[in-house]
Amino acid sequence: MRTTFLNGVYTTFSDTFLRLQKYRKLLFNNRNKTFSSPLFVLFPNKSTINEDVSAQKSPNIGRLDKWIFSDICSVICNNLAMKHIRHITSVLVIILIAVLAAGTIVEKLHGSEFALVHVYSAWWFVGLWTVLAGLIVYMAVKCRLWKQLSVGALHLSILLILLGALLTMLTGQHGRMKLEPNRPNSHFFIQDNCEITKETLPFSLTLDRFEIEKYPDSNKPKDYVSYLQLKDGDTQEDIVISMNNILRHKHYRFYQSDYDEQGNSILDVARDPWGIGVTYAGYALLFAALVAILIERRKTFRAVTWSWLTVLVVLMVVLYIRMLTHPLLPVLRSPFFSFHISTIVTAYALLLGILVVGIIALIKPKDKVRMERLKSLSTAMLYPAVALLAIGIFIGAIWANVSWGNYWSWDPKEVWALITLLIYAAPLHEKLWKSFQKPMFFHIYGILAFLSVVITYFGVNLILGGVHAYN
Repeated sequence: MRTTFLNGVYTTFSDTFLRLQKYRKLLFNNRNKTFSSPLFVLFPNKSTINEDVSAQKSPNIGRLDKWIFSDICSVICNNLAMKHIRHITSVLVIILIAVLAAGTIVEKLHGSEFALVHVYSAWWFVGLWTVLAGLIVYMAVKCRLWKQLSVGALHLSILLILLGALLTMLTGQHGRMKLEPNRPNSHFFIQDNCEITKETLPFSLTLDRFEIEKYPDSNKPKDYVSYLQLKDGDTQEDIVISMNNILRHKHYRFYQSDYDEQGNSILDVARDPWGIGVTYAGYALLFAALVAILIERRKTFRAVTWSWLTVLVVLMVVLYIRMLTHPLLPVLRSPFFSFHISTIVTAYALLLGILVVGIIALIKPKDKVRMERLKSLSTAMLYPAVALLAIGIFIGAIWANVSWGNYWSWDPKEVWALITLLIYAAPLHEKLWKSFQKPMFFHIYGILAFLSVVITYFGVNLILGGVHAYN
C-alpha cells in the first residue's frame, strides 16, 4: 500500500516537473522581460535576471504567475483525482465480483426466485452497476477515449448494454400462460415475489394440438410443438410455436416452455419494447469494436489470432455436424449452438494457455528478459481470449432470448462467465492499473484468474446447477 502511494506521488510530481520545465523554456524565450515574481526562483538563470527589478515591471507578470500556478495545481489535482478514481473503481469491481459469486451460492441454497428478488433485482445491486457506469463515463472523458475510436466504441457498448438491462427491468414483462385445446385464451399471469397478477392480451390464442416430436428409432424428444390459431380482431392465422421458433406479435413474444399430461401447452410470454433494442445495439457495437481492436493490434498477436481462428472454425463445423447427427435436447437444436459453444471453448483454451505460460515464467523468476518475453506472449493470447469470451456471452444471450424469452436470467453459468470476463478484462487496462505492467504480478494474476474458468466450466455443472447444467 505504501509503495502504491509513493508511486502515485512520484507520478504526480514527475508530471509537475515536466510542466515546470515547459514554463522555464517559455520564460527563457522571454528573458528580455523582467519577472519580479516569487515563482521566478524556480527558474534560476543569473545571466537573464535583471538586477533592477523595481525599475522595470511587466504588466502581464501577475497573469503569467496565476496561469502557471493554476496549471500546476490542475496537473496535481488531476493526477490525484485519477488515482482515487482508479482505487474506487478497483474496489467497486472487487465488490461486484464478490456479490455476483455470492448470488450464485444464494441461488443454490434458496432458489432462483429468491436470488433474483434479494440480490439481482435489489436496489443496491442496481446501484453498484449505476456507479460503475458513472465511473466508466468519467474515466472515458478523462482519458479522451473519443480519440481512440475502437476503444471508445467498446466502452460505449458496455454503457448501452447496461442501459438496455435497466430498461428491461423497469419496463419489461415476463409471464406464463396455459393453452387448453380448442379454448381461446387472451390472458397471462405474472408472478412478482409472492403476488400473481393477471394481464390481458389485445388478441387471443387457441391451441389446436400439442405434439412431441421424437428422434427416429428413439424415445428421446427432438422438439415440442404447439399448433395454434391467432385471432386479432377480424384476422385469424395458423401459428406454429416450438423450441427456438417463437411467435412475435404486437411487441409480445411467446415461447414454448412446458406441457402437462392433459395435452395442454404452457407458453412463456415476454414483452420488452425498449430494452431488447438498446441491448442488441450494444451487442452489435461491442462486436464491431472488438473486431476493430483485433485488426488494429494484429501485429501484437497475429500468429495467435490466426491459429486460434482456425481452431474456432474447426470446432464450429464439428459441433454443427454433431447437432445434425446426434440426439440433443430440443433447446440445443439451434444455429446458435455451434457458434456459442465454439467461441467460449476457444476462449477458455486461450486462457489455459495464459495459465501454462505463467507457470513456465515462474520457474525462472529472476530472468527478467524471459519474464518480459513470456508476458508479451500471454498478452498476445489475452486479447483474442477476452474478445471471444465476450462474443460467446452475447451470442448466448441472444440464443437465450430466442429460446427462453429472456436474454439474461442470472443463471449460475451466465454469472460466472461474466465474472471470468471481468477478471480477465482487468489486465487489458495496464495503463490505468500499472501493477499489470510488472511481469511477476501479471503472471501470478494470470495463474490465479484461471480459477474462475474452472468454476465456470466444472463447478457450475457439478455444484451450483442451473439451466446450463445439462446431463
